[in-house]
Amino acid sequence: MQYSNTYESVVKTQVVSGQDQKPLNLGLTDVEGAKAVARRLFDTYDRDRNGQIDNVEVVPMIVDVYKSFNRIFSPARGDIDSFYKVLDRNQDGKITYQDLEDLCIRYLTNQTPTNIRASEAPRQSGIQQTSQTVTSQYRRTQF
Repeated sequence: MQYSNTYESVVKTQVVSGQDQKPLNLGLTDVEGAKAVARRLFDTYDRDRNGQIDNVEVVPMIVDVYKSFNRIFSPARGDIDSFYKVLDRNQDGKITYQDLEDLCIRYLTNQTPTNIRASEAPRQSGIQQTSQTVTSQYRRTQF
């Protein structure tokens, strides 16, 4: 698999949202766009398709990051370990899709992934609640 031009391929990817298609570069700062970036990155670098990116698979990711800044870089063991720790958001020793999704949501949308999941929970269960209702219920359970 070719890893070069990963950034360009992520930006040019289109996301299907219902019936409409929109270029990903127009929606990088919304949650769905951030999730699409995370999915594309994960699918690109999880070469063995085992559901996680290991130390060997993270090396091309590091090289591609530097390549996007027109730099040639050969990461040392310490660089790999540091990069791995940054990507392993929940510090469980594995880089999973969820780790990359959380990272993309946090840095592309400037939102915390846990807040987004909490706001999506009522929609996923079919219950429509306003954020005020959820907040007031949370406050009542705290006291």
